[in-house]
Amino acid sequence: MIKTIRSECDFITDFHQLLCYYVTKKAFHKELNLLILAEHLAQIISIFPSLADITEQDWNQDGIHVIQMEPNYIIEEGHFLEHVVLILDGTVRMYKISTSGREITMYRIQSGECCPLMSSSILGESAYEATACVETAGLVLIIPSGIFREWVDHYRNFRQFIFKSFAQRIVSMSNLLDSVNFKSIRGRISEFLIHKTEKTGNTDTLHITHDSLSIELGTAREVISRTLKGLEKEEVINLSRGKITIVNRSALERYIEFN
Repeated sequence: MIKTIRSECDFITDFHQLLCYYVTKKAFHKELNLLILAEHLAQIISIFPSLADITEQDWNQDGIHVIQMEPNYIIEEGHFLEHVVLILDGTVRMYKISTSGREITMYRIQSGECCPLMSSSILGESAYEATACVETAGLVLIIPSGIFREWVDHYRNFRQFIFKSFAQRIVSMSNLLDSVNFKSIRGRISEFLIHKTEKTGNTDTLHITHDSLSIELGTAREVISRTLKGLEKEEVINLSRGKITIVNRSALERYIEFN
């Protein structure tokens, strides 16, 4: 059966510990149903059509839950995961941390997605090779690793969904490596600003700090600030506290092209 549980916890090291926490601390969760709610399952399948073939018997296996994830919930690199997570809504950021403590964002997963590094970790029975942090609260479907492996083996559409997620992230990671290794920091900042403002509806203003931008691009804050000030001096952007406004979009696009 699918059990819906509401999160009361800000930080726990992994999903297995989180699940144990809820099961043992009854005061912190409320079971909404003992049976699969048709409307709830319909929502899951509408978000993940590849799950449409899963039988009722398989849905009724122990350990399948829908839980509410809160912002700043973290899964640390190096853990052996006991559950795979499918995002119903919300946003999770995957990133790497260097030995010096510098972060770089690898990618984000949102509604209808599953972290391929998490899937590969479970299928390969290896440690998780990234750090994940919930940015936007939302519901996630948790499937125990053993059941996940069975579903990948037995359900062709679900297996194709997982393999497709691998392929998509290989491309995005290849693009990230190209950007880090072959593009100037000015070009990378320009590309980031263009991409992010287009995603927010073609507005020219992006609310982001220099610290956050340095984490996104995996470089020192001082480098980010120096480059942004140079772009402001050229009247390409305008800087204010926690905000960057594009003044000359075509100039930013040229910096991307000339990398």
